[in-house]
Amino acid sequence: MKHLFAFFLFLISTLANAQTACDSLEFVSIQYSSFTDSVIVVKVMNHNTNEIFDYPGFVLLDDNGDTVALETVNYFGIGQQSVHLLNVRPGVHDSNSTFNGTLRLYSGFFQNLECEWSPDQSFCPNAGCDSLIIGFQNWGGALVLGDFAWSLLDSTNSIIDSGVLTMTANEQYWFKGFCLPHARYSYTLYALGQPSGGGPTMTVAADSWYGSPSISQPFNWSSGNVLNFQFYDFCNDTEVPNGLQDVSNESPVKVIRNGESLQLRATDAMQMVEVFAANGSLVGIFNPNSDRFTLPTGLQPGLYIVRVYSKDTVLSIKILL
Repeated sequence: MKHLFAFFLFLISTLANAQTACDSLEFVSIQYSSFTDSVIVVKVMNHNTNEIFDYPGFVLLDDNGDTVALETVNYFGIGQQSVHLLNVRPGVHDSNSTFNGTLRLYSGFFQNLECEWSPDQSFCPNAGCDSLIIGFQNWGGALVLGDFAWSLLDSTNSIIDSGVLTMTANEQYWFKGFCLPHARYSYTLYALGQPSGGGPTMTVAADSWYGSPSISQPFNWSSGNVLNFQFYDFCNDTEVPNGLQDVSNESPVKVIRNGESLQLRATDAMQMVEVFAANGSLVGIFNPNSDRFTLPTGLQPGLYIVRVYSKDTVLSIKILL
């Protein structure tokens, strides 16, 4: 009996040791961006606090070994909750077809192969409805105040929903969620009073995960504002494959370490920078209105999510201090 017990202890120890850091990665979803088939979004949870895969990069390869989609490395590592945007090469995969190939994770700017998986799935979500969030936010400057009439319309200009939102000194943002079928939509917004300044911005997002794709448009006080967008509409087309821009190797925001400080350098002026701790708590909001921004000193060591808002984009970067 003693030998049998020792054998079970050995077996348990062997199985535990066989686990790798890759086994701690849980994929929440792998699918196209809600608004374009030029980007595949990989959402992953890392349950291993001892391995963050320094400077990670995901790549999708088809059965022939050709690159289907490639991530531009802009994270220091993979934290607990992570979103990775892979730029799709044009013409290599039909957006409605099942993907059979390989998903690889590299570290060290694609120097080290860490993990490999074999997905067998479509990158389009199942038919039905999917989450969509429209919003109105102040991205800097003075306060945005007053009442605004909003509406969401389908491709036939029929109103899906509408209402009036109010921006106050204590509430400088507004969101409204829907579950919508795949189609084209329009989000409209009108000011019901006089301009009050600030940086009012209309936003559309699929979910609230940090780093998830979104669309934004500055609000014009003097005219009606319409934000047109497709919402997985390309997944309804079974004949036309994707064919958008080539993969870019340049990230619009770079992180530069200068002694004890970290500086963000962007190709466009950063209108607003939000800093979050790894648990999602807000550390601070800053309005640099410049292409350079130095993170505040005194932050405790750990993983931080930095969300950068520029004129036409929203980008999330993970930074390890």
